[in-house]
Amino acid sequence: MSFTQVLPGSKVLLINSSHSDSAQIDEIKDHLTQQVTKNGLVIAETLDRVVHGDLLNSKYNNIYTNYFSSLAFAHNTTTLSKLASILVPGGILYLKEPVLLAPRSSTDIPVIRTTKDLISELKLAGFVDLEIKGATKVEVDDLTKTVEQVWGIKDENKKQELVQSLNGQLNLVEVIAKKPAYEVGASFALSFANKATSGNGTVNKVSVWSLDDEELEDEDNLLDEDDLIKPDKSSLTRPDCETSGKRKACKNCSCGLAEELEKESKPAPKAAPTSSCGNCYLGDAFRCSTCPYLGMPAFAPGEKVVLGGNMMQDDIEV
Repeated sequence: MSFTQVLPGSKVLLINSSHSDSAQIDEIKDHLTQQVTKNGLVIAETLDRVVHGDLLNSKYNNIYTNYFSSLAFAHNTTTLSKLASILVPGGILYLKEPVLLAPRSSTDIPVIRTTKDLISELKLAGFVDLEIKGATKVEVDDLTKTVEQVWGIKDENKKQELVQSLNGQLNLVEVIAKKPAYEVGASFALSFANKATSGNGTVNKVSVWSLDDEELEDEDNLLDEDDLIKPDKSSLTRPDCETSGKRKACKNCSCGLAEELEKESKPAPKAAPTSSCGNCYLGDAFRCSTCPYLGMPAFAPGEKVVLGGNMMQDDIEV
């Protein structure tokens, strides 16, 4: 395992489990202690201590987990969020985890994620700049020990069944993830906020809502000399329309003169005779001597009186 990316003065956390090789951890810890110099720090902790302990937030520059045993465990969402919180802004997480090559609907195993799912979980935990360094196949011997020791399945039949179903379906993937260069919930003032703030920290409302005269466009500059000339009345009519003497529309009139002349040429509708007494519709017995309906039959109020076509013909033919 290479630790060339660990810089002098860095604080490094090594996460192990009950299955980790303690001799290997001590050897790596001694090597890193020399590398980070006396200004740095190297600590080895168990996963339970990291998740449920009182480790300080934003303390470690580098975290290594699952690197000290062939029996790797899966990191749940709570663990990933905790790792993100104890890293300093810009800190780097080096993680190994068993993943499925293809999704499984079974819930009888702790490993339920593919590599794609793991990347999504890391992003949700707040990590950025994720890089998959590589993946190695989990061999049968390691798979058998993982089912028994890491997953805690002691039943021989069930253990053998899981090993057979997962043989060739698990990979140990290595991912490098980075914490953003800011803390979750961090805030900072925008650059334009200071422009409207006075020396005592209060907002100068006048400077916010006022504009300098130099920023306003002179409306007189928007017009040229032609815009200021009042148009002549003759220029508003088409030259082929006759505007003097008898009014006559041109053949392709589009100014509305043709429609106007057509309306004027139609005779006004003859107004219907009006009644002064209001009893004309009752018949001659109720009509005046000057009634316009005199001699016509009775009709309903408002009804137009239409005489038959034989009114001028004799009733008796000779």
